[in-house]
Amino acid sequence: MAKVLTRKAVERPAWLLWVHGLGVAPAVLFWIGVLRGMYWINPLQTAIQRSGDAAILLLLASLTCTPLAWVRGLAWVVRWRRPLGLYAFAYALVHVALYVGVDYELNWAWLGAEFREKPYLWFGAGAFLILSGLAVTSLQGIQRRLGRRWKALHRLVYVAALLVLVHLALVVKGDALRLRGEVWKPLLAGMGVGVLLGVRLLRRVRRGLSKHL
Repeated sequence: MAKVLTRKAVERPAWLLWVHGLGVAPAVLFWIGVLRGMYWINPLQTAIQRSGDAAILLLLASLTCTPLAWVRGLAWVVRWRRPLGLYAFAYALVHVALYVGVDYELNWAWLGAEFREKPYLWFGAGAFLILSGLAVTSLQGIQRRLGRRWKALHRLVYVAALLVLVHLALVVKGDALRLRGEVWKPLLAGMGVGVLLGVRLLRRVRRGLSKHL
């Protein structure tokens, strides 16, 4: 028992270092770019774009933890799912705060006009609301209160991933001239979401078939 506890005590800081390193890496890279003068033309728009990209990447990373944990010897990866998901929400919060609070200065009339003209904002807002709810209910006390309903609620993360994917695709399509080099983002994100959902569906089908054999 002492050996097991010692091993866990050694392993815990190691995996925490990796997961927090992944979480803060997008912010560090952005500030390195700022210090090097890479974003001097439009730093606010770049920050909005980069924070959104980070939210999507970390959301996909969080969703990847579960299928990886099904592989023999990789069950420990599931511990990364919650912190990566919270980092995804944190970047999404920064993304929304910069857009609403800084770019539009909390001017609800301007924002209302933007929502009427740009459908992708509705998909982004829907994804953000879901991620907000999942972040709040990820607290252990709320998990215990929800019981089995917690897992059912957190399956909405797949809905959030699909909404984010549509949001990103419409953003690139709607601003094709400025974002002509960003077309690969929704394509890669779509492939990632498709693979993750496909793996889960395949596992569910296989488990269903095994029960009838």
